Amino acid sequence: MSRYSLTDSCEYDEESWGKPWHELYGKLEGAVPVQFFDAFFKDLHPVEWNDNILVLASSDDKVISHLRNRYAKIITGFAREVSSDHLKVDFQLEKAPTTSEPVRPTPKKKRVDSSQLNIFNSPAKEKPSPGKDVVVDQKIFINENYVFDRFVKGPSNEHAYAAAQGVAKNPMEYHNPLYLFGGVGLGKTHLLMSIANEIRIRYPWMKVEYVPSETFQNDLLTATANNTLPHFKAKYRNVDVLLIDDIQFISHRAEFTQETIFHTFNYLYQNNKQIVISGDRPPQQLSMLKDRLISRFQSGLIVDIKPPNMETRETILMKKASEQNLSIPKEVIKYIALNVKDQIRILEAVLIRLKFSFEYEKRKPDLASVKEVLGNIQGQAHVSVISVEEILRTVAKAFSVKTEDIYGKSRMEAIALARHVCMYVIRRFIPSMSLIQIAEALGRKDHTTVIHGEKRIRDKADTDESFRLTLKDIEEELKLH
Repeated sequence: MSRYSLTDSCEYDEESWGKPWHELYGKLEGAVPVQFFDAFFKDLHPVEWNDNILVLASSDDKVISHLRNRYAKIITGFAREVSSDHLKVDFQLEKAPTTSEPVRPTPKKKRVDSSQLNIFNSPAKEKPSPGKDVVVDQKIFINENYVFDRFVKGPSNEHAYAAAQGVAKNPMEYHNPLYLFGGVGLGKTHLLMSIANEIRIRYPWMKVEYVPSETFQNDLLTATANNTLPHFKAKYRNVDVLLIDDIQFISHRAEFTQETIFHTFNYLYQNNKQIVISGDRPPQQLSMLKDRLISRFQSGLIVDIKPPNMETRETILMKKASEQNLSIPKEVIKYIALNVKDQIRILEAVLIRLKFSFEYEKRKPDLASVKEVLGNIQGQAHVSVISVEEILRTVAKAFSVKTEDIYGKSRMEAIALARHVCMYVIRRFIPSMSLIQIAEALGRKDHTTVIHGEKRIRDKADTDESFRLTLKDIEEELKLH
């Protein structure tokens, strides 16, 4: 077979490779859903074709990237049917415009059935209008306010921010999976939704699925009850990017859910799809998850988000106040930042309360009125902003043990005592956590362990003055954080 090349000219030789190109083009048109064929293949044309290599060119680098990641196998298969069994397919970015329009084979009547449509993405969507939520499925909405430009970057979160941007700019080509972890209210959901929103703008043909882990589990239970598991699998596997939020809420007893996540993860990973996961702690500390699932999460990039420092908190407050057209003196900003240290959500809640007070109660935004307005919120903040991780670090320091030992299975007296103190303190400082959640957070399987541990600490505090003082020191230190 002679060598065909269009490197110097885009005129097709119908007698040489024009005919096989028409045949290949027709096969692709019959196999690829129309909306994706129009997006990726109409600008595609060969620039070199011989027994060994077929080089296809496009003027859009995003199209080239997507063809390599998603359609290389199907193109190679069809190309070998019309050419050589050993043919390899490559793609080339056409930087300069061609002198004449490439020949396009006459389109044939589209042949797409519903099963084919399930395999590929949903139709490309227009860029949404500002201020509206993006409907990803019937239950979950991606808030368009959660974008990178509105995320306040600081020393505590800059690595997580950079990693999230890397995924959004180059999905499937960046670290996969990406695992973000941190305490409550530090911006994990903001970053996940920012990734989704950015990808929708950069790559509108890609299908992005964002789902909290609890919703994933509920969807699975519903699908099982209704005998619609194939639909469930299609929903979560036929995507380009899957973002699972708050993975820590998957129950230890939900073995079928974990098995489904494991197989979904494997399917997407093997098909070069981007996976992003968030949790409240590192994968190795997710005691409720099976080892093989933890191993999958550990196979990519793991980045933590720490509580913001004073400067970052002030920046967040100033930015959020500006967005709400709320003018607050610097001394008030500093006062709030000093008293609300961890959760960004509480900083935002404080501003909402202030705005209401200033606009509807006509209070001046001075320090005295702010202290009065924030009285209740401050009291709540001292309790609610404290995370499990902070409690563990404080207790571990007090008893001279390692935090990983508290998570672990050791029954040494000092470690067991520190573990029970953690249970007791979490019950006091984070009352919203259930017994089961506390047990799972500390690597235990049975919530009765928490009941026993709390009782042990109360009994010891009643009879041991030295221990009672140690417990008081721990609580006072946590209140100062």
